[in-house]
Amino acid sequence: MENRFIPESLSEVKLVINLIAVILTLIITSDGMGTDWGRFRGPNASGVISGNEIPTKIEKADAVWDVAVAGKGNSSPIIGGTNVYVTAAQFNAETKEGVRTLFAYSLSTGKLEWKYEAPFTTYKTNKRNGFASSSPCADAEGIYVFWQAEHESVLIAFDHSGKKRWLYKVGQFGAGTGAATSPIVHNGVVVLSHDNEKFESFLLAVSAKDGSRLWQTVRKTQRTGYATPAVFQTNSGKTQIVFSHSYQGMVGVDFETGKIVWQNIVFGDHNQRAVGSPVIADDQVIAASGFTNGVRTLVSLKPDKINNSHQAAEHFRTTRNVPHCPTPIALYGSLYCWTDRGILSCLDLSSGQQKWLARIGGEFFCSPVAVGKRILSIDRNGAVVVVAAGEKFKELGRSELEVGVMATPALTDEAIFIRTEKGLLRFNLETN
Repeated sequence: MENRFIPESLSEVKLVINLIAVILTLIITSDGMGTDWGRFRGPNASGVISGNEIPTKIEKADAVWDVAVAGKGNSSPIIGGTNVYVTAAQFNAETKEGVRTLFAYSLSTGKLEWKYEAPFTTYKTNKRNGFASSSPCADAEGIYVFWQAEHESVLIAFDHSGKKRWLYKVGQFGAGTGAATSPIVHNGVVVLSHDNEKFESFLLAVSAKDGSRLWQTVRKTQRTGYATPAVFQTNSGKTQIVFSHSYQGMVGVDFETGKIVWQNIVFGDHNQRAVGSPVIADDQVIAASGFTNGVRTLVSLKPDKINNSHQAAEHFRTTRNVPHCPTPIALYGSLYCWTDRGILSCLDLSSGQQKWLARIGGEFFCSPVAVGKRILSIDRNGAVVVVAAGEKFKELGRSELEVGVMATPALTDEAIFIRTEKGLLRFNLETN
């Protein structure tokens, strides 16, 4: 006899309808949706996603679509729902007045779905920084953008159709090099670091649902930092948010309360700045701080081991070939450090020992990304370099976009999205 479920009551009918709705929702949302790259550098800042292979050559003629983005910005594209999001700023150097814009483009076609514009007054910034360097973040509910300014920094939430949901006033910001820190969203909570040199510095968490403040942890940094936080899961099942900063070192705070669980002042007191973000590699948290032309230090900690001074156990450290702006990438038991000056080193994650070193050439501000065993990065003049992850260095391909790139690309399992000085491009990945 055929085994079938036949509802016999109204409650059972409702159950069947609800189950069908859930299944249909999953089918619909999985088609063309890109929810894994919902922050700077993708899933938990790893820079890694599974899917088809990165092409060994990427040239503008091969782009699926290429759209011009009005304004300037170093922010990285991120993906949420069926859109790819990017920010930009237009301004008048004489009047010091400008407009910042959040753009939402269709993943499949590059069509501008919606945009949000907000006026702002310019402030002091590094000539390579600008006024749209903070990358937005996204979850299933919406998109979150953080815009810092001297008079008032704001965190704004939208749904994926462009409707503003809430605005949170973060406070004043001031730093000679300008603003660039990016928020993340995790389990319904938006988290960011608000370190600056003129006004109050703190770590902040607000509800992604309504923008209400959940916790705020004061920091006496006296130094602007640009590192985007990461999420660390302890062996005991606790969730920590990990921040890195030049003089505050590396710190893990309780996700629920913002209370500092551990803190290691590991980078020294010399002139420096933390720009690249911390990365998680199994039980390790790895971060760096320094200057391109000065001392740069990379440290690996193991937060599951904390001493009586509330410091995580140090696993290894190095001052050789450490990147300043690019964030390292961990793959298959190795850490790949792609420096600003085009030096690529491969370290053994079990010991910190260098496996190999290669001179790529160029000048890099974006961070490397990877699919499978192919790693890609792009120098500021648009040279795209693809190398193989492995025990020996192997360059797989090199091509030219012929336009400057300062932002880290975004990935889905089918495509790569590259933000240039002029616009945003989509390239399809190669079928495995």
